Amino acid sequence: MILTNRLFERVPPSREAKSIFIFCEGAKREFDYFEYFKELDSRINIEVYKLHPHENNSPLGLLDIAEKCIIISDENPNPKYNFIEGDEVWIVLDTDKDKDFSREPQVEIIRKKCSGLESWSLAQSNPCFEVWLYYHLHTEKPDMNNSEICTEWKQLVNTSINGGFDSRRHPIYIASASKNASKNFIAIDGKPEIGSTEVFNLANAIIPLVGTKLEKVLKEIEK
Repeated sequence: MILTNRLFERVPPSREAKSIFIFCEGAKREFDYFEYFKELDSRINIEVYKLHPHENNSPLGLLDIAEKCIIISDENPNPKYNFIEGDEVWIVLDTDKDKDFSREPQVEIIRKKCSGLESWSLAQSNPCFEVWLYYHLHTEKPDMNNSEICTEWKQLVNTSINGGFDSRRHPIYIASASKNASKNFIAIDGKPEIGSTEVFNLANAIIPLVGTKLEKVLKEIEK
């Protein structure tokens, strides 16, 4: 089922409520996924940063964008977002290795940076965001060769979910995804093992904000 306007009415968000600011290196799939929840209930303060083609989407490039959008400084007196106490910032990254092996050190810098900033968190998937998408409709970690390769996960998601993952309707199963991903999560030295994803932590921040609306849409699907 694809959302239609009859499932929600446009109401301006209240700035008294908590805001969640999400920065993803993926300009399409990740953005569309998280934008679903913003469209699900217009009263919810979820901001998903839209990367432009010319912007640096490396892990450190994404961190730089997030800092400029959130943190006030003498050099940056008017950031894009109005971050207040109680808000959360999430940086969503893949583990996928690059040819010059520069990615992993960058991710570790971000992990340490987020641990030192109040309300900043890293949600890393190993090897890619498709691990998180997979758990929306699967309860167990897949038994697959080349499980460290992103293209293999993308193919798995496309073939194991009827019609492939559709960001216009499948995000509604975020609660199931959180449960499944959490159950199959393994971390080594503080980092997700292959086939694991930390995105369930971000999901657990989103779910309380949209819980009532999630229930309403799920009831519509069951009819």
